[in-house]
Amino acid sequence: MNIFVGCSSRDTNNEEYNKLAEDIGKFIVNGNHNFVFGGCGTGLMGKIYSVVSKSHNSEIIVTMAEAYKKQLDDISYDKFYILGTVNERKDCFIKLSDVMIFIPGGIGTIDELLTAIETKRSKQHNSPIIIININHYFDNLLNMLQQIYDEGFADSKNQELYFVVNSLDDAIKYLK
Repeated sequence: MNIFVGCSSRDTNNEEYNKLAEDIGKFIVNGNHNFVFGGCGTGLMGKIYSVVSKSHNSEIIVTMAEAYKKQLDDISYDKFYILGTVNERKDCFIKLSDVMIFIPGGIGTIDELLTAIETKRSKQHNSPIIIININHYFDNLLNMLQQIYDEGFADSKNQELYFVVNSLDDAIKYLK
């Protein structure tokens, strides 16, 4: 299974986030899954990459916009896709991924998450979208989405397009 993980490319001192990233890497490796990501060797991405790169049973699949290709110098990979734009990159990882998991990250992560939800809503894919809301990281975004539903700007059925959990264990149970 190809697992995309949307997350931070910047380092954090938050040990819960770092442990979650490492545990996701172990889940990918232990299940002989493949890691689809933006190709950055730092931040939470780098933590997952560090675990997966030591495995011979999991492929590392990079999807990257042309503007960021210098990052490829710092990592090894099995497959890579260099796309002209960020939007083309998002289309690529969505097509490649059997499941998309989102953990703490910045603007790029939120953009990826909302794109995954919108493209699923428009029936461009049917892959599970899992938000691991560790430490209530996504609470404000989830509250904003709830306000959108409550005020009638989107159908509340859109909540069925993604699954929110508080731990990797809950995400794994959902996948099973």
